[in-house]
Amino acid sequence: MRRLPPLQALLAFDAAARLGSFTRAAQELALTQSAISHQIQQLEEWTGQPLFRRIGRGVALTAAGSLYAQTVTAALTTLADGRDRIEPYGNPDSVIVVCTAEFASGWLMPRMRAFSEALGNIEVWLVTGEDVNEIDRVDVDLVVSPKEIRTPEVVCEHLLDEEAVAICGPATERRLRSVPFPDVLTQAPLLVHEARPEWAPWLPDLRRNGLRTRRAMTVSDPRFLVAAAGQELGIAMVSRLAAGDALTSGRIKVLPQVPGFALAPLWLMRSAQPARSAAVNAVHEWMLRLSRSQGDGSTR
Repeated sequence: MRRLPPLQALLAFDAAARLGSFTRAAQELALTQSAISHQIQQLEEWTGQPLFRRIGRGVALTAAGSLYAQTVTAALTTLADGRDRIEPYGNPDSVIVVCTAEFASGWLMPRMRAFSEALGNIEVWLVTGEDVNEIDRVDVDLVVSPKEIRTPEVVCEHLLDEEAVAICGPATERRLRSVPFPDVLTQAPLLVHEARPEWAPWLPDLRRNGLRTRRAMTVSDPRFLVAAAGQELGIAMVSRLAAGDALTSGRIKVLPQVPGFALAPLWLMRSAQPARSAAVNAVHEWMLRLSRSQGDGSTR
């Protein structure tokens, strides 16, 4: 285990380095000058070399001290910034939601005006791109994910059914709307999600039976597939959540003759222990109420 210098000594060193005086450092930290001198001596013993040299009535950093001051300043800044980052966690009207990027952009963001009208006093923290295997009320309030956490410590509730649909730009849809399936897939290149290289579960069988398709793009983020489809670059197979606002606004269209397929549903999860604030319960109930008001809980 590494032996670290005492924080008080680092504070004394930082103040003396900035102010060029043990006396003024003592005044800033509400300590005696002898206390500052003692803490600097402790730090010099810890580093194994002198950090200051006396000049007149003040002090100046040695070469080693100047280099070490950069490290100490950065470390103290990081500690201060860390407090600023976690300060909102103490806000009883904040809720930390870990979810997929598709859910955040395709379901939650289009409903944030309704959220603001219903729960305008609550600050939402959205954390995307993280896998959560357990819920600790200290740093996670709610989780929305296709991956269920089935433990006695977690309440797991069905939120939304999800499905994949074939999308393309409006001009491509007009050109292809009368082309039957599966021939339609030969009339425009396919835009592929890296996590689903087969594009659709039924496509490999069609290819083995002679269907010839070509791929124009493979990406790791389905949002890029939506953008590419909107640019008339081909046909993408994405979740309705990923299509989100682009589908609602008409920037992309669904090719109805291309069969979609079910995806893993999304689950809303929270700790089985009492929520850390009433705000968490309010957001949890709001999400469930909106999803259930859609009838069967689907994203359509």
